[in-house]
Parts: sequence; structure tokens; C-alpha cells
Amino acid sequence: MAALDGIRTIAVFLVILFHVSAPRAAAGFIGVDIFFVLSGYLITAGLMRETQRKGRISLGGFWLRRFKRLMPAALLTLAAVTVWMLWIAPLYQIRSVSTDLWWTLLYVANWHLMAANSYFSDTGAASPLLHMWSLAVEEQFYVAWPLILLATLGVALLITRRRRQSTPEGHVKLFGHVAGWLTVVLIIASAVTLYAVYDPAFPDRAYMGTDAKAFEPLLGALAAILLTNPGIKQWLTRHHRLLGWIGVGVMLALFPFLDGPPALYYQWGALAFSVGALFLIVGLVLAQGQGLLARVLGWEPIAYLGRISYGLYLWHWPLAIWIIGDREGFRWIRALAVVVLTVAAAAASYHLVEMPVRTWKWFTAKRSAVLAVVLLVTMLVAVSFGGGTPLSPVLQKLRPGDTLNRNIVLMVGDSVPQRFNPELEKAAAGRGLRIASATAGGCAPSGIDIPLYVGKPDVVCSGVIGFQTQALEQFHPGTVVWWSRYELADMRVDGEIIGPETERFWKITADNLQVAADRLRSDGATLVMVATDRIGVGVYAACTPEDCHPFLDRLAHHDEYRQRWNAMVQAFAKDNDRVTVIGVDDLYCTDDGVPCDDEHDGVLTRKDGSHFSDEKLMPGIAEAIIERVFEAANG
Repeated sequence: MAALDGIRTIAVFLVILFHVSAPRAAAGFIGVDIFFVLSGYLITAGLMRETQRKGRISLGGFWLRRFKRLMPAALLTLAAVTVWMLWIAPLYQIRSVSTDLWWTLLYVANWHLMAANSYFSDTGAASPLLHMWSLAVEEQFYVAWPLILLATLGVALLITRRRRQSTPEGHVKLFGHVAGWLTVVLIIASAVTLYAVYDPAFPDRAYMGTDAKAFEPLLGALAAILLTNPGIKQWLTRHHRLLGWIGVGVMLALFPFLDGPPALYYQWGALAFSVGALFLIVGLVLAQGQGLLARVLGWEPIAYLGRISYGLYLWHWPLAIWIIGDREGFRWIRALAVVVLTVAAAAASYHLVEMPVRTWKWFTAKRSAVLAVVLLVTMLVAVSFGGGTPLSPVLQKLRPGDTLNRNIVLMVGDSVPQRFNPELEKAAAGRGLRIASATAGGCAPSGIDIPLYVGKPDVVCSGVIGFQTQALEQFHPGTVVWWSRYELADMRVDGEIIGPETERFWKITADNLQVAADRLRSDGATLVMVATDRIGVGVYAACTPEDCHPFLDRLAHHDEYRQRWNAMVQAFAKDNDRVTVIGVDDLYCTDDGVPCDDEHDGVLTRKDGSHFSDEKLMPGIAEAIIERVFEAANG
């Protein structure tokens, strides 16, 4: 139906505008919600039609259609990302993108990516596969929902047989009733889950969780089920124009209030917007191409973009990463280039790959299953060459043999160096150096779990040690740079939380420093430790007298802990070989205060007090830091 293709066009361009930082498009992420509702309607409508015609559901046939529809274009995009990772990506991204590829291939990327809590926050170099979380949610729904409907169909059959009403019509009718009520229950449960698991500090768990987003495709599924009831369909048909315009009105009314997204989105905004999208979809389905909405959305240029919307979604984000990068603000020329190239790539994919595969009769269920396994194994092997093993051929070119690579600097630490890696890479190139990374936001290089939020699970940092070990084996860096401030965070010891106000904390911190430093120098590298810099005055935006996170309060108002840690680091460097210390906050702080004043020409160098944000000053700061690292490592 052309009008539904038009809805796809609106949805995908909302997402594209959001990802290129277009003005007034900060709520453009909501396009994914529209996709979910529409997808739930379409696949359920197909399953319900099959049930009415045949009295059964063919899981193999359904999954074959999904495979032919989704896999070819996805593999093409993943192949492009793999080539980029192997030959073009900076070293500091290879490990993370390689891991993202594995999770994406298995269609569980949402659960992996939410752990990074990075969809709505800047973590430095964003993954070109970050948008794949939504395809993972859809695929998980495609696996689970037909199974649920099949089980419901079986229950309906048992009930009709017990009632001795086992006619095909009675069976299907009861199935519709049971499936409808079950869907309502699941919608309520999922919407409640979205609200319940929402945490402002970690919004990605709610936003990306399959359980928390399932209500959106389920809303579409409910509409498809209800429309199999002749009485309901007749009533809705009489009011289809009103339904469509109510849907448009609801979505337009909510859109300005969903920037971010705010807490409102998780409370009821997502549900209300999705209901609005559902009203529009049902109105268009029943309009049968008649009426203003159907004619506008079904106009061929708009409908065509909807038909290639899957490819548009797949390609737009990698292209945005490669063309726009991590630059802040809207760059209209680059944004236009992203849109043009995205449309070109999607059109080529649609006509040269997707449609030929969909119409090729060679694909049977068995052949598709075998092909899926072969393609999956092939991609996994290709991915492993990018970052999963120290024997990677690409990386062997960087290091013939097992000697240290003096031209590689490995960054370890928290989100400050993590976000600054792109600038450091540019500055390092001027000295013939390359930047690799084993950083992790919210974690110190020691890999100690941190009880950062009261009443919340600890920030799990133990995986950092594995990242570091892999990076050391992979790159054999000549220099490792330690840059973090989470050494000052509380720690949990034997079930007890202890902080820097206790001597026990400092004894354990000293032990952790020794263990981590020995591990990072085990291959012969020089360890350059960045003395923890002073937090900037930008911290006051998030740290007010009425509301300030304890960790931020510690950094802003208890500088004695930072000074003690830095003194410990200086003493450690004197007593250990291949350990040096550099300072950096004199490069941007203009006074000796804490928090320090890092304003230059009316702009804060770190608008949140921690992470570099002034694009004019960042290149110079990065060059100065690289120079100090180089001198420290070779001095």
C-alpha cells in the first residue's frame, strides 16, 4: 500500500534528520517508534491472513520471507563497515567496532549497545553500527511473536475441541479473541516495563530493551488482530478519516515535547505517540488510497523512498559517521552529502540486491537456512580479522614480529580520553604516532567495579582488564597513557562501600595501582600517567547546591582527595621503572581554583566541567598533550 510506504518515508527521514543534528529535529529518533508500530501491524496482518486461509501458521515460510527481506541489505552494509574497519578505521575504534559487528550479526546488538549507554550521549568515536539496535529489537520480535501466536492458535484449538465446536471458523474466531486479549496484556506489561526500568543516568536500558519497546510493535499487532473482526472493522472504516487525522494531530502535538528524549517519553509519551501512529496507520489502511492523507503519502516520489527505507536506515548512520564524524552542531553541506549518498546507496541496494533476492525462486527454507549459516560464519571470520586476535593479518602489518610498536600509543581510562580520542589521533599523526584505545566510560584502568549511584547496581568495570589485555596483545604499544579520575570514586569491599575519607581506601587504591601498572607495562611499554586534572566551572550546571551527585561534589569541593591521588602517582613513578607523570590542566585552566576557570573568549573549554567541548581549542590542546606524552615516553 503506497500510503504506508509514505509513512516509512516520514519515519526514516525523521531519524536521518536527528542523526545529522538538523535544527528542530531533536525528537527525530521517534521515527523508530513509527517503524516499530508499522512493522508490528504488517507482519501480524500477514500471519492473521494465513491463519484465516489455512488455519495454521507456517513458521518456516514466515522466517524465510523475513530472511529474504532483511538479510541481503544488512549483510551488504555490514560488509562495507567491515572493510572500513579493516583498512580505514583508527586503531582506537577497531576493538569496539569488531565487537559491535559480532553482536549485530547475531541480532542482539541492542543488549550489547545499551551496556555502553551511548545512544543519547557522546562517547567519542561513535560506532557506525549504533543504529543496529532497532533492527535487533525487530528481529527478536519476529522470532518470538509468531511463536506466541502459534501457541495461542494451539490453545484456541484445544478449547474449541473441548467445547465440541471444532469448526475452522470457530477455531479462528476464538483464536482472534484470545490473541487480542493476550496482546493487550503484553502491551500493558511492556509499557510498564519502559517506565519501570527508566533511569535518567542510564536511559539506554529502557530505550533499547526489547521488553521495554515491545509494546510498539504489539500495538500494530493489536490493530491487525482487531481488523479481522468484521464488526470492529466496519465501525473503524466509517471513521477512518477521523482516525487518521487524530493520529496526525497526536504526533504533531507531542513531537515538540520529546526532544532528548525527556522523562516524559518514558512515562507516557512513547505510548501516546505510538497510539497516534497506530491511528494514522489504521486510517490509511481503511482509506484504501482515498482521501488527502492517503494521496499525499502515497504520492510516488514519497512512496518510492518508503520502499527503499530499509536501505536508507541501514546506510545513513555509517555515512553520517564517516562524513560528519563527531563534530557538534548542524553542518548542512555535510548533512546534504549524507542524505544524497544514503539515497544512492539505498536505491542501488534495493534494485541490485534486495529485489533480485526476494524474487529469486532458488531460495527455499532449507537452502536459506544453509545460506544463512554460511554467510554468518563468513562474516564472523571476516570480523575476527579486524580485532579479535593478535594474529590479525592487518595488524601484523603494523608490527612485524613481537617487538614493541613505538609508534602506537594505547589510551586507558574513562570517558574523558575516550571522547577526546579523535582529536588525539589527529595530533598524534603529526608525530607519526597512532592512537589505540582500551578506555571505558565511568571506569578507572584498574577495572574495579564502582558503586556510583545510590540504590543502583555497581558500574561494572571488570571487563576493562580484558579490553586492556586484548589491546596489549594486539597492538604491542610502546606507550600506554593512563588518564582517569574514577580512582577517586567509592569502592565496594566485602560488601562495604568505602571512600577516600578512610585510610583503608588509600591502601587498597595503592595496591590496585601497582597491579594495574604492572599489567600495563608487562610487555615492556612505558606508562605515562596523566595527573588527574581539576574539574571545570562547567560542573555547576549539573552540580547545584540543591542537587549534586556525590562524585561530582567530591571533585568540586574536596580537592584534597585529587591532590593525594596525584601525590601517590608521583611517588609511584619515582619508585618504578618506565612510569612517568604529566600534567595537563594548565593547558586550559586559567586560574588555580577548584573548580578551575577554563573559559576562553567567552566559551568554556569543558562545558560540563569534564569533557572537552570547545572545538576551536581542542586541536591545540590535543597537540600539546601528545607532545608531553611523547617527551615523557622518550625522555
